[in-house]
Amino acid sequence: MEKNKKLQAAIAGVVQFLKQEEENNNNKKKNNNWVMAGRKIIMHNRMLVQRRDFKR
Repeated sequence: MEKNKKLQAAIAGVVQFLKQEEENNNNKKKNNNWVMAGRKIIMHNRMLVQRRDFKR
């Protein structure tokens, strides 16, 4: 009986850990869109400065 409880606790811990990892990965993907948009704007601005063409 004692061994069964320990096994159930271990499995519950692993399941909880996997849920937390999945939530963390989802949060990173949401922020990734903002990061990519910012980098795109920075690259565009650098190109304009290098060409010395500030007209859009």
